[in-house]
Amino acid sequence: MKRRRGISKSVFDEPHLRSSSPLAPQTEASDSVWHEPGRELDGNAPAELPYAAWLTRQAQHTTNARSLALCGLMALAGGPLAVLSVVLTRGPGFGYLLIVITGPLIEEIGKVLFPLMVVERRPYWIRHSWHIPLCALAAGLVFSIIENILYLHVYIPDPTPLIIVWRWTICVILHTGCSLMAGMGVMRIHQETMRTRQPPRLESGAAWIMAAVIVHGVYNFAAILIDPVFR
Repeated sequence: MKRRRGISKSVFDEPHLRSSSPLAPQTEASDSVWHEPGRELDGNAPAELPYAAWLTRQAQHTTNARSLALCGLMALAGGPLAVLSVVLTRGPGFGYLLIVITGPLIEEIGKVLFPLMVVERRPYWIRHSWHIPLCALAAGLVFSIIENILYLHVYIPDPTPLIIVWRWTICVILHTGCSLMAGMGVMRIHQETMRTRQPPRLESGAAWIMAAVIVHGVYNFAAILIDPVFR
């Protein structure tokens, strides 16, 4: 007569853990790029591919021509994307909060949103990190041109010469300068990713992006104070 085995108190003896040994090595990379929800449905995804190997392999297949074309697209699309972001998120009742905090945050994120998405999803598409701040600078310039046209021909019926000069000098410098700062933040994220071969971390460039938002917000607050001078 066989002696009945007593109930094991080991956590590894639970039914859903009995199929593998607690000492068995991990065969699945914890940093597999295919673990991310947005990539799990990729039909070409291998069973296992650590982020570093995936990034290196994809970077080898990205040409300079493709990277430059993408940078040109990001430079041209950043401005309109930021304008669209402002239009879609603007609503009644925000008042000074929209002008000083919400508006600058939406605008600066919108101007670098395209390169930020590329760095997060397909960083190998950008072969040279310094292309990112140049794209952001161009996006800020395009944004300022669109905004000036709207302000001087739609929002302000009869702008004074002082307002016209101000918008085509100070406002252009503000938008391009803040975009450049935000672009520096995205560049830092991309540089760290390509150097460490690890997934992008927003905190690597968050300080630069927030600095752009703060500078923009301070300018808007100052503009509110000096607004009577232009009237």
